[in-house]
Amino acid sequence: MGTLRAREIFHDAGCQIIAVESVEVQKSKADSGCHAYGKIEPVAVIVCGPDRTYALDMESAPAPLDRLRQDVPGLDAMMAAFG
Repeated sequence: MGTLRAREIFHDAGCQIIAVESVEVQKSKADSGCHAYGKIEPVAVIVCGPDRTYALDMESAPAPLDRLRQDVPGLDAMMAAFG
């Protein structure tokens, strides 16, 4: 798995939806030039509401929200509006 990042995909007064993605970039230099490869994969979706915040993995099973908060830079700040 690559580096994790969060991206808000929806936000209104009642809820917020955040996508957590794994980002992997590989690059190499050869005699024939430079090569780069990138991959972005969804890892989880976080739904924040006024009464509840929860995370789901890509199979719709509950995902560990506390672990995502530790592993994803900036996620707590992004979720601050819904506590």
